[in-house]
Amino acid sequence: MFISPYKALRQEKGQNILEFALILPFLLLVLFGVLDLGRVYFSTITLTSAAREGARYLTLHSDDISNPLGVFRNTKLIAAKEANYAGITVSTSQINVSCINVDDEPEYCDGGKPATVTVTHNFDLVLGWVLPSPISITRSAEMMVP
Repeated sequence: MFISPYKALRQEKGQNILEFALILPFLLLVLFGVLDLGRVYFSTITLTSAAREGARYLTLHSDDISNPLGVFRNTKLIAAKEANYAGITVSTSQINVSCINVDDEPEYCDGGKPATVTVTHNFDLVLGWVLPSPISITRSAEMMVP
């Protein structure tokens, strides 16, 4: 019995649509997962850069501990601006700064001791309906005060 190739194609036409409909949710899940992974990686790099910039500022301006407008105010502003330049919104309340100050000059961070800047950001995932969202990303940088 001979079956025409055109008739066989007509019989399989609905099968292709059904297979595509079954695979499409998994393809979209992978696509949005890759998108989220890239966004989290970019945010991590940006927060690391912001923490480094804040630590660098503090090592050059160790008197920021006694800033009359607030303890470490300029250090926090510099770190927040660095993150905001890349589109990651970070407020100064999400930035923690510390340095060692044990000598007789309380208005300066001690030389030869580390200064640490930690930046935290709550990141909302595109796949928040599948994965727990938001996730907290914390990056820190430590540099020696000269």
